[in-house]
Amino acid sequence: MIGNVVLPGTGADGWLGLRAKIHERITASMGGPEVEAQAAKFEELRRWEAHGLEHMHIRYHVIDGHFNEAIIVLPDGGVRPAPAVLTIHGTNGQVGKLGVLDPDGTPNRAFGIELARRGYVTLSPDQFGFGNWLADRDQPQVIDEFFARRPNWSLDGIRTLEQSRAIDVLETLDDVDSSPGVGVIGNSLGGRAALHLAALDERISAAVPSCGLSPVCSNIYRLLREGRQLCPKLNESLQANGKPLWEYNELLALCAPRAVLLLEPFNDPYNPDIAPVFDCFNAARAVYELLDEPGKLAIYAHGDGHDVVPSVREMAYNWIERFLK
Repeated sequence: MIGNVVLPGTGADGWLGLRAKIHERITASMGGPEVEAQAAKFEELRRWEAHGLEHMHIRYHVIDGHFNEAIIVLPDGGVRPAPAVLTIHGTNGQVGKLGVLDPDGTPNRAFGIELARRGYVTLSPDQFGFGNWLADRDQPQVIDEFFARRPNWSLDGIRTLEQSRAIDVLETLDDVDSSPGVGVIGNSLGGRAALHLAALDERISAAVPSCGLSPVCSNIYRLLREGRQLCPKLNESLQANGKPLWEYNELLALCAPRAVLLLEPFNDPYNPDIAPVFDCFNAARAVYELLDEPGKLAIYAHGDGHDVVPSVREMAYNWIERFLK
């Protein structure tokens, strides 16, 4: 059952205190350090041109001995410095970051190229356990080694931290104008990542999670069977007493009052019950209304399945442009 985030009569001041408690509960479940800005440490590995755009492959520091890789794509012409958007891939094995940079092979997910053509600097990181992480090991080995070193963490936690450190990198680039904030878009596991990042890093000012809001209440069996490593403490609570430590209405409410457009299919085989998605949306919308920003939270329910077809992407890009340009 999806409950209210704020009760009738709650004021904006009351929300601030409640928000802090929700934030603490969610981040405690994910493990790891607080997601906050810090000085970026990165190196450029190489540059090349593809699809008529300049690409830059970088390696950047995340925490301790943990480094990640990403590809930055610079806009073709136009005004620079330009706004920046993180484009986050979904579940795709060794493909990783390249999955959002291939308009020929994955045309419905090529956010990093299409947004660069529209005048944005895009940064596409590998999500932990994909892409370059699988260069010499298989995914179970990579994940097992991670939890052996950081037993109280979660995959959601390390991936969100990786993406937050990517924003640190963007803020140092002369080609980037970060004054309007940074955008983020992703589909499936990338949509999940986009929503977590928007909730926990306030430098995100425009987010488009696609197929990324999967309420615990309607996905409990899939979480217990397949997603236990995404947030182990959440799953431990579900196994112990059937109660989640938090629900997606609360995660979405943490984004307020920043702009979020949810793209959610009503025929998604991985999240077949869309009613709880709308319940989460309505609960979080009450917070946006409380903060006098009801127009910054929107949802588009479509029938195009677990994908982002051209018409849906056009809506997503217009949303990003509305709040970043």
